[in-house]
Amino acid sequence: MRVDIGVLHGWPIGVSAVVSAGLGILLARSDSWWPADDDHAAVLAKTRLYRPLHLVILGIVLAAAAALLFPDAGAAPGFGSMSEAGSLSDAGHSADIGSVDRLLLALSLGAVAAATPYLAVVDIVVHRLPDRIVYPLIGIELLTFVLGQLLGESAIWGLGLIAGGAGALFFGVLYLSGRVMHARTMGLGDVKLAFVVFGVPTLFSPWAPALVFIIMMLIAGIAALLAAAVKRSLKATTIPFGPAMLSGMWFGSVLGPILL
Repeated sequence: MRVDIGVLHGWPIGVSAVVSAGLGILLARSDSWWPADDDHAAVLAKTRLYRPLHLVILGIVLAAAAALLFPDAGAAPGFGSMSEAGSLSDAGHSADIGSVDRLLLALSLGAVAAATPYLAVVDIVVHRLPDRIVYPLIGIELLTFVLGQLLGESAIWGLGLIAGGAGALFFGVLYLSGRVMHARTMGLGDVKLAFVVFGVPTLFSPWAPALVFIIMMLIAGIAALLAAAVKRSLKATTIPFGPAMLSGMWFGSVLGPILL
């Protein structure tokens, strides 16, 4: 199946980058508050992985790239249509996307891009996903989905709500199952982050969340094997799952419209 990929030309790319820059700087300036733990804040301040300026720049790059690569044609109902031959037509290009949709997409992508580097680094260093970053991020994404559903011209917003909720529910079941069986599965922070990780890719393609799940599990599996090789023990190996989830989210978002 051939997919005709358009782009979000013009101001949405700039808005995404500006939103990411603003939120990234805010996170950098408040890094004594959002860890919610003095020991964690001290550890972050000492590690070479935590360099706020670098994280802000990376967030801006992620936001601009995501907006640039957004599949303007055929991402979901309202952004394109399926032809009889099975390929996506150009009918849903930029002229059919409302300004409200574009603005909300820029806000959504910019916010997630700004938070991604911070969440990944913090999870790697202290194995925690700070609630003071995750909860506001969930709030921003939930707000964009609801406003998009009420004011936008596309059906992707409702799909985002459904996929995000289903992802959080699924991960919640895995978390509770692990607690009941005393098995290591994932942290509660991963369950919360799942709403974003599965909701945002749906804006790119209705089927992207499936690809996100596959990619994140592959990344987590490879990371676990590498860590086990270093420690020479798979049983004693624990890895942060957040970076795998976030990596899977971005790769699945961009690749979903192309591969699925």
